[in-house]
Amino acid sequence: MFQEKKKLILLCCAAELAMIALIALACLFENAVYYLFYNLLYGLGVSVLLPLWMAAGEGEGLAEMGMKKLGDRQVLVLCAFCLLSVGGQVIPRLAAGERLPWERLPIAVLPLIMTTFFEEFFFRGFIQTRLERQFGSAAAVAASGLLFSLYHLGYPGFRSAGDLALLFAVGVGFALAFRLSGNNFFVSYFVNLPNAFLTYILKQEQFPHMTAQSTVWAGASIAALAVVLLVFAKRRQAGRA
Repeated sequence: MFQEKKKLILLCCAAELAMIALIALACLFENAVYYLFYNLLYGLGVSVLLPLWMAAGEGEGLAEMGMKKLGDRQVLVLCAFCLLSVGGQVIPRLAAGERLPWERLPIAVLPLIMTTFFEEFFFRGFIQTRLERQFGSAAAVAASGLLFSLYHLGYPGFRSAGDLALLFAVGVGFALAFRLSGNNFFVSYFVNLPNAFLTYILKQEQFPHMTAQSTVWAGASIAALAVVLLVFAKRRQAGRA
């Protein structure tokens, strides 16, 4: 048991450092080199293929990583967390007559859909489920939130102590939504995504620069991601037959 816990901690640390390094490297470059480090190596490689490879070795499928149907409980948790997180930020601003720059959003929709999937699949679907089995729910929620926060060190715009502290609180919120929903990936994903949209609208300058090219690369990455998940699911079904 101790060796399994040690192995899991080392895996978390190694993957976290790899993510930070790959994102930081991506932000040093532009065009194709950026997308090589970000979309391919950080996103599809560390965030998706590594978890799927580990899951296959442990005899797990997508359901064990939270990709399950939504029921009434899951929908309730999703709505409650979205109302608290997004509504808690938007409603006071609108009530004060503040105009939100929604026109910033279209160029970021596909990139944020992609990045949010990478985040939730890795930090919740893969890491949190394993931490929970080894250390319990409370430790898993806290650790998932902490790892989510620290991975943002790769982004130059999110390296201040205040941003990391806020991201820790936000990450714990996503982790709680995941846990309270019965470890349902879709709940944490659809709690995270509106937050990502809103954060981009309010703090666009902190994000990597997004262009029409970003949308094209994100669309291609989402298509590749769908193929990878479909192939994995088909192979798991064949293995169980």
